[in-house]
Amino acid sequence: MTAPAPELAAAFAIGAHRSEANSIEAATRREFLIGSVALAALIAGCGSGEGQATGDGTAGDGYPRTIVDDAGESVVIDRRPQRVACVANLWDLDTVLALGVVPVQFGVREGFAEMIGAPNRSWEWHENALAELGGTSERISLGESIDTERIAAAEPDLIIGDDGVADSRSQLESLAPVVQIASFDWRANLEMIGDALDRRDRADELIADTDARMSAALEGLDVGGATVGLIAAYDTSMFYGLGHESIPAVDLFRRAGFTTVAALSDGATADAPRPEFSAENADVLADADVLVVFDFGSAGIVETGLFTSLPSVAAGRVVVLEQGEVAQGFSTLSPLNLDLCIDVVRRAAELL
Repeated sequence: MTAPAPELAAAFAIGAHRSEANSIEAATRREFLIGSVALAALIAGCGSGEGQATGDGTAGDGYPRTIVDDAGESVVIDRRPQRVACVANLWDLDTVLALGVVPVQFGVREGFAEMIGAPNRSWEWHENALAELGGTSERISLGESIDTERIAAAEPDLIIGDDGVADSRSQLESLAPVVQIASFDWRANLEMIGDALDRRDRADELIADTDARMSAALEGLDVGGATVGLIAAYDTSMFYGLGHESIPAVDLFRRAGFTTVAALSDGATADAPRPEFSAENADVLADADVLVVFDFGSAGIVETGLFTSLPSVAAGRVVVLEQGEVAQGFSTLSPLNLDLCIDVVRRAAELL
C-alpha cells in the first residue's frame, strides 16, 4: 500500500486509538456483561457451570418450538438446547455470548486468526465475554468450507451460523437443528436466537439496554446533520455503498445525527443492503462531509483515481478502517462491542 497523500494526514488510524476507550464506557460494558450472566441465569431458573443453556434437554417446558430463521426455513427444536455450536466467530458467536450462553464449540475463521496473531483466539469482545461468563468452548479452524466432522464430534443439539451454512445445511441438519441468522441485523438475531434458547425476555432487554447505551454515548454529539459516506472496499476497482438501516454502521451514524449519502441509501434494500459501485463512480460520494471506509483489502482506495478529488478526501475528512479488529467489529456490531463502534462515530464527528 502506498504512503498516504499529505492531504490525508488528518485522517484517523482508528486501530491505534483502542487503548483510549472511555473508562466510563468500559465500566458500563463490564456491568452489562455481568448483568447478562446474572439475568440469563435468573430467567432460566438455574445456571450450569459453563454458561450452557439450562434445563435437562428433554421435551416439554416450552419445547418443541418452531423458529423461522433468516433463510425463511421453519426450524423445529424438539428439546431445550444444551450444546450449542456456532459455525463461526461472527454474528452467531456475538449473539449467543450476548445472551449469556457459552457454546460448546465455535469456528475461528482462518483469516481472523491471522489478524489476531493466534490460531485459537477470537476477537477481544468474545474473549472478554467468555471470561466474564466463566466458560470454555472448543475452537476449530474455519477455512473455505465447514468441517462437519469436527462439528459432529462436539455432539451439538443446536447449530447456529450465517448464510455460510447454506451449502452444508443438509449435512449439518443430520446432526442437529440448524438456525441461519442474519448477516447484519443484531436485533433480529437476538430475537431469533432468544426464541430458540428460551431467552427471549433477555433478548428484548438486551436490545433495550443497548439502544439506551447508544443514546447515552451519543448524547451531546453535535454533527449538525452532516452527511457521512459509508463504503466498504476489497480492492481499488470497486466499492460497496452502505446505505440500508439494517447495516449497523448506518443505523449508528444516523442515531448520532448524521445523514447518509442519498445515492447509497436509494439503491439499498433489506435483501441487498450494500449496492455495488465501480470506482469510476466515486463522484456519488461528492456530497459526503466525511467519508468512512471499511478497507477490508487494505488497498488504499481513497488514495486512487477519482477518490482523491472528493471534497471529503481533499479536506482530510476520512476515517479509514483497515482490515482488523475495528473494521470487523463495526461490521458485526453487537451489545458486546458497542464501545468500539461508538469510538468510530466520535472520531468521524471530530473531523467536521
